[in-house]
Amino acid sequence: MFLFALLSFYRFQRVESESHSLLFYYTLNHGSADLPEYSVMGRLDGCEIHYYDSNMKITVPRQQWLADAFDKRYWEEYTITEAGFHGLIKGQFDRWLQQSNETSSIHYVQGVFGCELNDNNPSGGVLKFAFDGRYALSFDKDKLVWTIHEPIAQPFKVKWDDERKMNLYFKSLLEKDCVDLWRTFYPLGKAILTRKVSPEVSIIARNSDHWFLHCIATGFYPQPINVTWLKNGEHVPETKSTGLLPNEDGTYQLRTTLQFNPYDGKQYACHIEHSSLPGGKTVLWEEKIEKGNHVGLIVAVVLVLLAIIIALTYMWWRRRRDYNIV
Repeated sequence: MFLFALLSFYRFQRVESESHSLLFYYTLNHGSADLPEYSVMGRLDGCEIHYYDSNMKITVPRQQWLADAFDKRYWEEYTITEAGFHGLIKGQFDRWLQQSNETSSIHYVQGVFGCELNDNNPSGGVLKFAFDGRYALSFDKDKLVWTIHEPIAQPFKVKWDDERKMNLYFKSLLEKDCVDLWRTFYPLGKAILTRKVSPEVSIIARNSDHWFLHCIATGFYPQPINVTWLKNGEHVPETKSTGLLPNEDGTYQLRTTLQFNPYDGKQYACHIEHSSLPGGKTVLWEEKIEKGNHVGLIVAVVLVLLAIIIALTYMWWRRRRDYNIV
């Protein structure tokens, strides 16, 4: 359940094609021995570039071009900033747990913080938190105040609005430190980050209680993609979607599903819009399922009948041979 909430919380962080970003995804774990106490993952323009957790004790680069640019000492110093951010959040959260008599319970804090830019110019900062999978609190760096999105965050707002020193640190982190880091990292990875890889697209039909069409787009880069269903050329709403999911090679995948009637005589297609596909791409579902056509059953029946005929023929031949011998 926690993993689903974590993915849902992160999934809605959009990276527009005309903008840039450096975002850090933070997780604080209280009470579960199965996970590190905290972890931080960095994403540059949607690409995972480094990772740290409290078991590893050091930030490690996830991209070769970043590993080639900086040595171990750099990442040791880099970790200090991440540890400082964690120290602030953990201290505040621990006090809340004590006051709420929740120290023996398992809880999670998820955070997203970082900066966004347009044409190298800062355009915004992001700092928000979810508690136990619920989006709860966000920071206004211009007004130095906090906005609550869940009642559980009320005690934090009351306290954090008065934490001027901490809020000024967060403001500097978003407006200066993060932007400087983006300007350091981006030129190193620009060739990789600006590449365009077209998706491989396929449509498959599956039948359970109902018939479904699955449009699978995989191996594409960058992130932004729009996948829609067409029925006789007209847009129809999807039944469900996985949302964007990462592949191990740094590309992305997405599966969108449509419930349909394969016997309605309509033409179904999946339309993909991606920066690697000028004008988009439309893939038709060309498989035809004929009503009452049970090919598998027919084949099985034919094979059984053939086996019976062979067996009867053999028995007849055996008896005739025996009779001739006698």
